[in-house]
Amino acid sequence: MDPRLPATMCFRVTRYCNARCGFCLAPPDGVHPDVGLLKQRVDWLVAHGMRTVHFCGGEPTIHPGLAELLVHARASGCTTRLTTNGIALPEGLLAALRATGTAVKLSLHGDQAHHDAIVGRPAFDLASAHLREMLAARVPTTVQTTLVAGGEWVLDWMADHCLALGVKRLSLLPFIPRGSGVQTEERYGLTTAQRTQLRERVRRKRQVLLGKLDVRWLDFASQALPVVEADGRVVMERASEALDTVVTVIPGEVAPRKRVAVRAVV
Repeated sequence: MDPRLPATMCFRVTRYCNARCGFCLAPPDGVHPDVGLLKQRVDWLVAHGMRTVHFCGGEPTIHPGLAELLVHARASGCTTRLTTNGIALPEGLLAALRATGTAVKLSLHGDQAHHDAIVGRPAFDLASAHLREMLAARVPTTVQTTLVAGGEWVLDWMADHCLALGVKRLSLLPFIPRGSGVQTEERYGLTTAQRTQLRERVRRKRQVLLGKLDVRWLDFASQALPVVEADGRVVMERASEALDTVVTVIPGEVAPRKRVAVRAVV
């Protein structure tokens, strides 16, 4: 019997990226499907219960077919969302985001020095400029921030930064040791006490800024997340890869592992 899938799915369009974040949940592994295969997968997922598709990666904006995929998903009856590091904003993507009513979540992790250090490249200025472009174009755009050990100050800085930009929601993600985080846990890992203290600080910040900024605590380690991997597997992701569960594999072509040129400008 075919599975009935969750109504909301994270959909990885690629496992390539233009950054090298030390906490990445899905680091590059060479899988980069073409847009035709991705559209077929959207159709299959819609037939099996998906109603909201949250495009992610890797970094989805480096996929040349992303705008086309957004339009296809919306025409299929899906609500569309996008998570991006904000480094790239290709020609035509902003118009597609507006046309499809796509809600965007853009990653900023602190001030320029801190952000660029943990992202692994100069990225703060590009991400900030593209965030402003999206807000000016009235694309519904929020910010997400990963909190790591030694960066507890980022909570207050990011809240002030979002208020100054007119961002309406800030989501705080505590570091979890999966993906690239397996190798950086000693550097970025939060103790149980630190996580508890951060969560309480986020709760208090939410109360203080109620009505001005929607401050949220999003802990991906606390519940399973339904993800469509770039290789076609549907996975319930948990705190570590060892705990993940493969729900099914989407029928059809398997995307080959290959090299993708990521332009230096992005």
